Amino acid sequence: MKDKPISAMQITPKRFIECAWMLNLRIISADAAELNYNFITETSVLAKADGVDVQYINFAKYGCPIEALTANENADFLNGIEDSSKERLLWFDNCDSLAPLDVNLTFSLRSILTTRYDGNVQSVFIASNDSLKLLFSNDRAAFYQSDFRITDYP
Repeated sequence: MKDKPISAMQITPKRFIECAWMLNLRIISADAAELNYNFITETSVLAKADGVDVQYINFAKYGCPIEALTANENADFLNGIEDSSKERLLWFDNCDSLAPLDVNLTFSLRSILTTRYDGNVQSVFIASNDSLKLLFSNDRAAFYQSDFRITDYP
């Protein structure tokens, strides 16, 4: 697989790590089709080198969002959502299942992830363009206008 060129709305892994905590981006969104395929890996390596706790979950592996977050193998991820005592990077990969407006878990996540003042937890939501629009651009959605986009999704 070839690297995709970085679009005007996309930042490099290095720049992301340099700025995410300083700017307290909190909720970051990326269109899966536009994100460079190695962005997660490169960014995670850089974050860990800076002492950041990195947690990853691939929602596509589970039947529903609650199943994903309550699976034994994701206990550290769930802890990362709840514990903001140190710098953390949370990857919500293939999180299209969080987009429908009737997913109550999404509203709970918003309450936890957007109300912190310490700026320690940065969460990256990666999904399809349509799901991102529903999650962040629909005025009835839990995360309505709560994201900082690192890829373009018109």
